[in-house]
Amino acid sequence: MEISAAKFRTNCFRILDEVYQTHKEVIITKRGKPIAKVINYNQEEISDPLIGAMIHAGETLDDLTVPFGDKWELD
Repeated sequence: MEISAAKFRTNCFRILDEVYQTHKEVIITKRGKPIAKVINYNQEEISDPLIGAMIHAGETLDDLTVPFGDKWELD
């Protein structure tokens, strides 16, 4: 759903309640151009079950910017 910034300002709390309940995003426009998107806070976490499915499943044990092991060259 798209809504102008002026209408969003007038109906802000109603729109936020609707986004929370329906999980549908709202695009806010200014002079017909999109400027912001309102989504349910939890929607980003569940939007794609494959992307980020392993989030917090592991941990970094060392500094990833430091080379490890012996140097080797490709032939």
